[in-house]
Amino acid sequence: MALSKIDVANMLTGEVPNANVATVGVAKGGTGLTSGTSGQFLKFTGSTTLASASSGGITQADMFVLETQYNSATSGNVTFTNQFVRISSDKPGRIGTGISLDTSNGKYTFSETGIYQVHVTCGASARDGADNEAHFNLMINGSEINYIYIGANTGDNDVSNTGSAPYLVDITSSGSSGDYIQLKCGGDGVIYHGAGNATYHACSITFVRLGDT
Repeated sequence: MALSKIDVANMLTGEVPNANVATVGVAKGGTGLTSGTSGQFLKFTGSTTLASASSGGITQADMFVLETQYNSATSGNVTFTNQFVRISSDKPGRIGTGISLDTSNGKYTFSETGIYQVHVTCGASARDGADNEAHFNLMINGSEINYIYIGANTGDNDVSNTGSAPYLVDITSSGSSGDYIQLKCGGDGVIYHGAGNATYHACSITFVRLGDT
């Protein structure tokens, strides 16, 4: 007489030893799945396994502003050191751990490598009837990478000019001893406008990580 039904629910008790359980394969020749990293997802690498990868999107974004008015008294370039502060916490704030600013030398360093957009905005006007131009110099590792011309002032303290420029940088080394950005200004007799607090800004520098290096 043929056996027509097996009561599986009542037939097995306890646990089946791992040695007796076959490896579960992945379709199309995969070798299996392994655990990934919390907050990440698994993506196909084009080989035989699935790899853990970041979830995508922006992982770092930060913004610093000129808190108080800065008077430039030289036509040469002067490095901003402690004049910029992180934007006030009542604003959107930052994404990730953010950028570190060493106020002793004005160096902005990065907690994560990658391709960053660095966007500088500045408002300036003439001081004491001077007639001079204002400009920002964006530096990486001590070398100039962008020159932001703000405009020739007319000598009237009531006339202001604004300049704004984005730039892409490749940060290949992170941490306090890694790649760094500095911001310099120039123009004898120029007022660089600060808002008097960290909530609003006339001069700012913004960092947004766009992707991997």
